[in-house]
Amino acid sequence: MVEGENGDDYRLTLARQLFGNVAAISGRNPPGRNEDSEIKVTAGVVRHSPASEMSPSDETNLKFVEETQQRQLKTAAELSEMIEQDLAHHPDCPKAGFQVTVYGWPYWRAMLTIKPAAGAVRNPQEWRALTNELAERLRKRYDLAWE
Repeated sequence: MVEGENGDDYRLTLARQLFGNVAAISGRNPPGRNEDSEIKVTAGVVRHSPASEMSPSDETNLKFVEETQQRQLKTAAELSEMIEQDLAHHPDCPKAGFQVTVYGWPYWRAMLTIKPAAGAVRNPQEWRALTNELAERLRKRYDLAWE
């Protein structure tokens, strides 16, 4: 490895390639810093760039990190049970035969399976739509935890 100033430049270039512009790598300010720039935090990495250069994917990642920090973690079984209990509060819900499966990560979804034990169910698509609505509400409060 090259020592001295060239070695510092090499490390700074490598750090930029891996992490973007990082201020503390070589102990000096990152190039291109101006007064209308801001610090972005994306998945635990601090980046320095002008506010006008935020890409849509950076904004999406930042929103996901912020939302994740505010949500509680629940297992798929816990979320399924919560949705099944909400469905059971509906006066037309059968006593048995509804099974909710929660799947996917990080944006989980819920699927309603109507088993023969439910008997003749009127408008099964409406029950599935209700399951999706309940899942949407819970998605705002809970993230899916790995079991």
